[in-house]
Amino acid sequence: MKDDFNVDELKKKLKKDRKETPTKATPKSDEEKVPTLTTEKEVLDLIKKESSEKNNDSLDETLIEDYRDEEKDALNIEYDTDESENKEESKFKDKLKSIKRPKFKLPNINYLKLFLIILLLSVISVLSVYLISSWSAVKEIEVNGNVNLEKEEILERSGIKEGNKMYLLQTNKAEENIKVLPIVEKINVEREWPNKVVIDVEEYEIVGFVESHRNYYPVLENKRVLRGFHMAPENAPIIHFFEGKEFDGLVDSLNDVNPEILRTISEIYYRPHDESNTRIQVLMNNGQEIIADYTTFGEKINYFEGMSNAIGDKNGIIDLEVSNAFIPYSTEEARRVKRDMSRIPKHAPYLEEIDENLESIKKALDNID
Repeated sequence: MKDDFNVDELKKKLKKDRKETPTKATPKSDEEKVPTLTTEKEVLDLIKKESSEKNNDSLDETLIEDYRDEEKDALNIEYDTDESENKEESKFKDKLKSIKRPKFKLPNINYLKLFLIILLLSVISVLSVYLISSWSAVKEIEVNGNVNLEKEEILERSGIKEGNKMYLLQTNKAEENIKVLPIVEKINVEREWPNKVVIDVEEYEIVGFVESHRNYYPVLENKRVLRGFHMAPENAPIIHFFEGKEFDGLVDSLNDVNPEILRTISEIYYRPHDESNTRIQVLMNNGQEIIADYTTFGEKINYFEGMSNAIGDKNGIIDLEVSNAFIPYSTEEARRVKRDMSRIPKHAPYLEEIDENLESIKKALDNID
């Protein structure tokens, strides 16, 4: 089938062949004219007619065949057009399929940063709820290390109470208030979240007591006497007649005494004489009596348990001042030692003066109030 087939051209070609090709048939009059070929059917009828009139007409049969072919092609143009359209459509669809559709991509999000932001907001929310709710209130106060101080006094000094907000506590101020107590050596106040406060107290050791007007005041290892702090004399000796450097020297020695031995000492007296200004008289809870030098007393008395076991039930004086010997009461030497110790006054004057001054101060304060 020829792609450039045209019916009009075929008509013109037929007209030309009729003019150029001589025929044996009688020509028609000049008035007659070749009928106008309007349709393909008329063309075919004309060809058949002429072929019958003229045997073996000079018209080329191949031309007729070609024409028929063109007719078939013309008749099939509509179908070909539909097929081409379908092909074009299928090609278009294939082309659409071949086109890579752009994939939808999520925006580039930093998930770690997003997680941190969410976490931070969550923490802030929880913290806000904690701060404004009762969860942040003090529900427990624990006091550790106090031996001679009462828990109530420590709490009163600290100013911390149950129900206070944890984040509003002034721990430094609480420590300063408790530190005012002279028996306190170290103090530490800490929060233990969410609702607990811990107060750790370290007290000075009590190495003795002084007596005035039948009241007993503790003597601390730092050589301070807690005037106004009345206590029963337990686990440490009562000290008599010491003042100034003698008092300080005795406290230094008592700091060296084993605490277990210190509990067995009942009383210590200052007993100077012509030969020594450092002699002391020590009375033990088991009734035994010791003379010693207060400067060396601390290290020697720690062996008292062994000496006591060696003496047994014998009555006398244990001499730790010079000879480290036992002196029975039946000997003349024991009687001489006892006479020398009896010359010392029962009360040191400086203690009476201190008591009088304290009483005067108390009266003055009462008048001010």
